[in-house]
Amino acid sequence: MDDMETKTVSELAELFGVTRQAMNKRVKSLNAKFVEKNEKNITVVNKEGIHELEHLYGKVVTAEAEVVEKESISTAELSVKTDDATSAAYEMISALMKDKSAEIDRLNNQLESKDKQLSVKDEQIAEKDAQIKKQQELMEKALTDQKQFFTDLQESIKNVENKGFFGRLFGKK
Repeated sequence: MDDMETKTVSELAELFGVTRQAMNKRVKSLNAKFVEKNEKNITVVNKEGIHELEHLYGKVVTAEAEVVEKESISTAELSVKTDDATSAAYEMISALMKDKSAEIDRLNNQLESKDKQLSVKDEQIAEKDAQIKKQQELMEKALTDQKQFFTDLQESIKNVENKGFFGRLFGKK
């Protein structure tokens, strides 16, 4: 088998746009006639297996390019072969654009969802900021009240200390 007729699991994963693990699982489920080992003892999928994977994934990743000897080709046959290759390439590009469009839509939906989450978090942050400000104001008022209380207490203690025994007893200075 030459390299053009077989593909490794990693190459197939890249072509189909899936993870290597997902492709490996899919290849293991293929019929044994589609799977081989290359000279390096690496699992490869032959051309028929690749077409089977294209069918399973609903995605065209190879364009049929047949090599035909120049003597046996007429101009009409050549134009038909070119049209087939062009249409296969067009189908492959169309499928790729459809996949990319679906991916863009998915990412846009994900982005909108994240924007909604961020706006909710912004509202929560604003609410927490208001709560913190209110708590700081209350704390400041409590400290002011405490200082005033201690000032008043110190003044009353001074007044009591300045009075003599009988002044304190009879309420005079």
